[in-house]
Amino acid sequence: MAISIESSPPPGWDREGIDGLLGLFPPGRLSEIVGPRSSGGSSLLLALVSRVTTSGSGQVAFVDAMDALDPASAAAAGVDLSALLWVKCGGRQRTALSATDLLVRCPGFSMIVLDLDDLGPVPASAQIRLQRAVEGSDTVLVVRGIRHREGSPASLVVATRRVAPRWMGLRPLTRLAGFRSEISVARSRGLPSSPRGEGSSWTLDWTL
Repeated sequence: MAISIESSPPPGWDREGIDGLLGLFPPGRLSEIVGPRSSGGSSLLLALVSRVTTSGSGQVAFVDAMDALDPASAAAAGVDLSALLWVKCGGRQRTALSATDLLVRCPGFSMIVLDLDDLGPVPASAQIRLQRAVEGSDTVLVVRGIRHREGSPASLVVATRRVAPRWMGLRPLTRLAGFRSEISVARSRGLPSSPRGEGSSWTLDWTL
């Protein structure tokens, strides 16, 4: 059953809503957020980073393959920038993968993010290497991209889809206020049983 939630960065921590979704990302496993641009993937990723950096649970390493992260937007979404290591890769996928592989093997990070944007799916061999590197650790590893690669070893795959823009102002509506997206769990393998596992979906209203 889809749950509708009104959100603004950072989304409200409603246990029946987005907080339950963010809590699905497991430590010691590879997880993916996949979906086209403007579908809510970046907003969901920032909400996840915000949750970790503001909880006092540790540092987050953000490997930015396309140098697309806007620190001001991240701060507005609730991210504690003092707990964030930002690695810019200049659009080079191999550099981003190498940096992520190195960071996964370094202790001290509660979460490591690889944001590929539209660089293309991670090669299967690299995905397997990352999964093996993070296995057994307390680190949450999240890869965000446009498409999901078949055969990926990811334990959790969350797919995002834009439903509709949201407008405001006097008639006629002239100002973009945000957008509505649907977020669904496309895969949940080898994870503890949850009432909101594979097949669950959330409808989120993101406010600009």
